[in-house]
Amino acid sequence: MRAVRQEKRLCSNVTMSENILSVNHSNRKEFKMRLLYINNDGGGFADYVQVSEGTTVEQFFKDKMQGSKPDDFLIRVNRQPVPREYILKEGDRVTVTPTKIEGAVM
Repeated sequence: MRAVRQEKRLCSNVTMSENILSVNHSNRKEFKMRLLYINNDGGGFADYVQVSEGTTVEQFFKDKMQGSKPDDFLIRVNRQPVPREYILKEGDRVTVTPTKIEGAVM
């Protein structure tokens, strides 16, 4: 006697078979979020930017401040210092401010 495999479709990309849940990510859309990005380096600027859902502060910094070291900047989200693994959310306000200013005498 042959066992018949039964699958139950739970939604468009999730199926249940023999108590095993399967998720198909192949048709997953990449969602974008809108953030306010304030760059206080040099002349500085503020602008709305779009980033992928799940972007961390570290990934955002590497993308926007290519060639710069995070240790030379104070990075804040919604006016609060955050760890590098903080995941950005829709509507966050990201501020990047240098802690070392070229030519400044201390």
